This record gives sequence, C-alpha cells and structure tokens, in this order.
Amino acid sequence: MQHTQHSSFEKLMIDQSNALMSSDPRKFISTWRNTSLSVMNWFNIDRICLHPNTKVLVNNCKVESVERDGIPPLSLDHLIENDYSDYFTLFREKKDWVIFNAQELKKHKNNVLSKLYQQGGRWHCIILLQSFGQSWGLLTVTCFENNNKKFNVIDLQRLKLLCELWLCYWQNSTLIRTLHQGEIVSINESEKIFKLTKKQRAVLTLLAQGNTAKQCADKLNLSSRTIESHKYRMLDILNLDKHSNLIQFALRNGLGISED
Repeated sequence: MQHTQHSSFEKLMIDQSNALMSSDPRKFISTWRNTSLSVMNWFNIDRICLHPNTKVLVNNCKVESVERDGIPPLSLDHLIENDYSDYFTLFREKKDWVIFNAQELKKHKNNVLSKLYQQGGRWHCIILLQSFGQSWGLLTVTCFENNNKKFNVIDLQRLKLLCELWLCYWQNSTLIRTLHQGEIVSINESEKIFKLTKKQRAVLTLLAQGNTAKQCADKLNLSSRTIESHKYRMLDILNLDKHSNLIQFALRNGLGISED
C-alpha cells in the first residue's frame, strides 16, 4: 500500500482531527471536501460521497461528492431518477459496512448500483452514519475500473473510524450553525424592538398578556380604534403578517411578562 502524504494511519487521523477542529464549523462542506482528499489518496479511493438521510435533501442537491482526477462526478440526476429510497434501505442489516464487488454491481436490481457499474464503478462500500440511534445518512466509497486496490478488514475498520470522526464534526458544525442562526434572529429582533415607540411597546405587552383591544384601551386610557391602529403599525414596523406572529414576537422578547 502506497501512502503518499502520511507515514501512518495514526498520523492521518491526527491530521484529520486537527484540520476539522481548527476550521470554521459554518464551512463544513468545503472543509470536509478538502480533508477527504488526503483520505482518498491514503486508501487509494476514487470517489467519496456524503449522502443525507432523506430523499427530500437529495432532491435539493444536498449530496456531496469528491472524486479524484479522471473520475466522473456523482450525477444527482442519476440518484433522483432512480429509487434513492431503495438504495438507502440496502443498509438494513446491523453491519459496520456493506460491500458490492464488480459482479454484484453489474447484476444488482437496484438501478443506482447497476448504473454505477455502467459508469465504471467496480467496488462500492456503504457505511451507515449513525449516532445515539439517529441516522445522519450514508457515506459511500467507490473504486473505478483500472483501480486494483484490495481492501482488507483493517482497511475497512480504519475507514469506518474516519467516517465516525467526520460524523462528529458534522454534528458539531450543525449544532453551532443552528445556534448561530438563532443568535442572528435574536439580535435582529432586539434591534426591531427599539423601532417601536414607548406607547407601542406598552400596547404589545398588554396584548401578549392576553388582553383584548378593548381591555388594552381601558388600561391605557385610549380608544379601541387607536389600539387597532397601533397593532397594524407594529406589524408593518416589525415586518410581520398577522396578529399571532406579533404576539409570538412579544413573548420571545419578554414583553408579555407580568409585572407584579
């Protein structure tokens, strides 16, 4: 086995871990694509694909593929046209991996696999990405014709370990990106509150506490028509489209808390 960039698998793992942990989690895909190239060289793999766990995401082009020079890129049309759901369920048994050799690819009833053979695929391995009982999708590796690489059990165990490292980074980056998006929403909403007048904030607070327009009017010594006018004006200022969204905005930002 010729390893051009790493003297040992341990060194490969350390380099992968350092590269992932020091990267921006909001750039998961570009980071994964870059780090996967050294893995492909180490194992002599022609193509690696990261598949999400639903066909909806496949249709939205969320499948990521990395291939060596001269290897055809993954065709999303090929996945969508054929039954991707059946391809995903090929991993029904509780195994660490599922392997298909050239003859199995050629004769398989699943169109995704048979089409892969027609494109030059001669060895294909599916590894399930799963953590705490939750499926995150599949990671597949493929060797094409003219690639004489033979994988043994140790190779596959090491490959699975790398997949689990990538999954940890995927989970961490997903969490951080979600939290970051929440922070942006919170910041934007905090800024919007200051666009409201003191009277409008008072009206919104009472509405969020469950008061009707008439009750708000009585408590603020205003007319019901004025309260309704404030409501419509706040919808416009906050860029909201209905009363229920206005109340949710108030509650998210603490305006509905009673002052006892």
